[in-house]
Amino acid sequence: MVKKSAKILSLMFFVILFSSEGSLAQKAILQIEKQKKVLVVTHNSQVLGKEKTFRIFLPEASHGDSLFPVLYVLHGVLCHSEAWPEQTEIDDLANDYQMILVFPDGENSWYIDSPLKSDMQYESYIIKELIPFIEHNFPARPGRKSRAIIGASMGGHGAITLAAKYPDLFCSVSSFFGILKLSDERTIKSNLVGPFLTELLGPYNKNKKRWRANSAYELAENFINKDIAIFIDWGINDVTPAKQNNHDFHHRLNELGIPHLWKERYGGHTSDFLNMHLKEHLDFHWENLNQNQ
Repeated sequence: MVKKSAKILSLMFFVILFSSEGSLAQKAILQIEKQKKVLVVTHNSQVLGKEKTFRIFLPEASHGDSLFPVLYVLHGVLCHSEAWPEQTEIDDLANDYQMILVFPDGENSWYIDSPLKSDMQYESYIIKELIPFIEHNFPARPGRKSRAIIGASMGGHGAITLAAKYPDLFCSVSSFFGILKLSDERTIKSNLVGPFLTELLGPYNKNKKRWRANSAYELAENFINKDIAIFIDWGINDVTPAKQNNHDFHHRLNELGIPHLWKERYGGHTSDFLNMHLKEHLDFHWENLNQNQ
């Protein structure tokens, strides 16, 4: 079993079997490799029926028996787990915070469970498998008050919808230019959205209930009377459906009386926008995680 200590940083290309009963966390770690400031972990996924790779950043102070809160960081469409570490400065900024960062690989899943494709059950993968796996094998502090989630574009959608579906699992959520209203006509017709979700959920006109059940806009009421901090951020130069989606989602939260932090500012659907405002999001989550300890 991997001990919760800094020794994990030196582990490469090995196989370990876990023995705890009754948990999806009892998977084989097939490989751990160090790349720059993050570990690249490959493991068997029972939920997806295949090997999966995620990246994880551990604080420099991860020695002894110390446990840390966890921020789950979700990538956008056409990306993988390396997107955030390679395209942003998040691993450099992470040194300023005593928290673990987990970068899952969500493929082009929109972080939902597809009723049409058995290997695209990414809602269940994140919630039922990856979170227990992280808390079982790394120095992660368990519990809602020690978990937060963030994402960009498709990942912004994933972060908001997972937080809305499971508000008892996260204390804070933030989105960079998330695609937040899947039922919007412009969203459905978008090449960034339509083809992928049609493959996962079926055509919208025949499966409206499925699409709406996985749309942040329609799920917003789940945040009512839930103690979860929400941060919505987007750029006024965004040319994707995120532009109108974020306005609509903001107004929907206001209609429902749900407190949230809302920012619209100069910038587009780009990694430059992420880097410009990333520290603000990390501060937001760090503050909420600390308030809850």
